[in-house]
Amino acid sequence: MRLARPLALLAAVSAGLLGLMPPASAAGAGDVSTHSYTEPGGLTRTYLEYTPAGLQPGSPVVVFLHGCNQTAEQAMQATRFNELADTKSFTVVYPQQVQSANSSAPVADGNGIGCWNWFLPEDQGRGSGEPAVLAGLTRHVVAETQADPDRVYVEGISAGADMSVILAATYPDVFAAAASLAGCAYRTCADASGALTNTAMGSRARVVPLFVENGTADTLNPAAQSVALVQSWLGADDLADDGSANGSVSRQSADTTYAPDGTPQPGTGDACIHNNTWTCPGGVAGLSNYPYTVSTYAGDSVELWLIHGMTHAQPHSPGDGPYTDPLGPDITAASYDFFLTHPMPTPTPAVPEVPAAALLPVAALLVVGLVAWRRRTS
Repeated sequence: MRLARPLALLAAVSAGLLGLMPPASAAGAGDVSTHSYTEPGGLTRTYLEYTPAGLQPGSPVVVFLHGCNQTAEQAMQATRFNELADTKSFTVVYPQQVQSANSSAPVADGNGIGCWNWFLPEDQGRGSGEPAVLAGLTRHVVAETQADPDRVYVEGISAGADMSVILAATYPDVFAAAASLAGCAYRTCADASGALTNTAMGSRARVVPLFVENGTADTLNPAAQSVALVQSWLGADDLADDGSANGSVSRQSADTTYAPDGTPQPGTGDACIHNNTWTCPGGVAGLSNYPYTVSTYAGDSVELWLIHGMTHAQPHSPGDGPYTDPLGPDITAASYDFFLTHPMPTPTPAVPEVPAAALLPVAALLVVGLVAWRRRTS
């Protein structure tokens, strides 16, 4: 059993210690505020919330989960979601994992290097651990901001991507769609059939749209894991659409490859030799952007972006924070465009079942009526 999360690790104090104070130079023209949420009977997590100027009720919400050795503030700067929110008018939420000095769950709350604990059984299911507090936090923000509950999305990078996949599997009634940047399949990174994902959805099982991205030169989360995630998710979709793994959802894709503009100028770009950041091969090669391939599956319910030559990074990222590469493509804009095409589906009204016994009086009246009619006409 985990320790009692002492007073939720003094959330107000930890916000400052973990770098959650609103940055004075946060990108975007709106407001960044710091909050804390406690799931009843569960965990507490602090989060940054970005509200663009003039936001109206009924707007979308995007929840972004940072990676290991990264803070919510650093993820906010790297993704540029705030700037996009200014132009598209939506709320962005950046939850912060608790960083336990020299310790991790289940011995203490959180994780020693700030990873979301996607690999722990108690943090992989609905109604407990980190999935419960993140889903509860999201519901809280939706209610507080009067956002559109049918346009709530979750995205993350690395360990945050893995937790985003968990949230999409365990809370398909909260998140309309999800995005995984350098992540892997639900729970085991090897759910080839999608059966584990489908089981996690339970009675709420449905086709949950998924956006997936990975660099082909990523040595921490190899691109093959994202390819496997796509196949796993398609398997879960196949099970969800009619309750059977019968090939009703195709595993085949339509692919389009995009090449960068201009002639490479070797040595002219940022090689990205920064702390907690992989090197940036595109900068060494002098590319204007990375070439990439977009594959779409099952209509457009699953989309895979493979960034050729990129390492473990967020492309199109300013600054020198963790997981940053200044070269495009702009995955933030691409994932949000994907989200907007996939709001929560409208439930199909259930046709009530009428017990056979309830039909007997009706049948009797029909028989009596038919007999009376025949007597009058004979």
